[in-house]
Amino acid sequence: MNSKIITSLVEPFIKLKILDNKKNKVIYNQTLRQKEKYSFYQKAFDFLYSNNISGAYFEFGCHKARTIRFALRESIIKNIDMDFYAFDSFKGLPNHKNNTNQNAWYLEGRLKTEISKFKKLIKPFEKYKKIFIIKGFYKNSLTPKLKQKFKKKKIKTSFINIDCDLEISVKESLNFALNYITNGTILYVDDYYTTHKGDTRKGIPKIVSQLLKRHKIHYEPWHLIGAAGKSFLLYK
Repeated sequence: MNSKIITSLVEPFIKLKILDNKKNKVIYNQTLRQKEKYSFYQKAFDFLYSNNISGAYFEFGCHKARTIRFALRESIIKNIDMDFYAFDSFKGLPNHKNNTNQNAWYLEGRLKTEISKFKKLIKPFEKYKKIFIIKGFYKNSLTPKLKQKFKKKKIKTSFINIDCDLEISVKESLNFALNYITNGTILYVDDYYTTHKGDTRKGIPKIVSQLLKRHKIHYEPWHLIGAAGKSFLLYK
């Protein structure tokens, strides 16, 4: 495999300092979380390959380009023909006024990766895959015009990654993405158990359930990913 691709996968979370000498405190280390995510991506792409499921990769919420690079790497390794669509505001989380009611960490502007930084991180993969960036908050970017454009191009998705944190963002992105599924599409909701202390009667789990029913999609619960993520297999 090309060495540039391997180099691009060296992640900051692997080299995080454990101790901040200036403040004399431990720095949160995401090594386990990210390793579990990558392990899931290996399984997911093996599933797509083994079952000959074709379609594009949709990612909503592209902070640090971590998971999209996992997907790019696995699609190249397994020689899967796949286009990539990255949907993000590149301004961090929006303010929906009830952010902290969902989770105390969900402050406006958090999880921001500048678009220039994102493009730099994915650049080594562009010689192998087509990567399309849809910039903007979802209420502005996921328009009827874009929906019709995707329909006209007969775009289908085999893998949907919803990494949006906020309930409204999950609702807007998933409602859009479910129009393009095929039989066997993988749905990965990164923050499934992070709103309302994981109460599945509220927040993101409730929204996911409601939208799958509204779109009349049969779904099979699949892998759990880390402490908060959950995946599903979707069928029309």
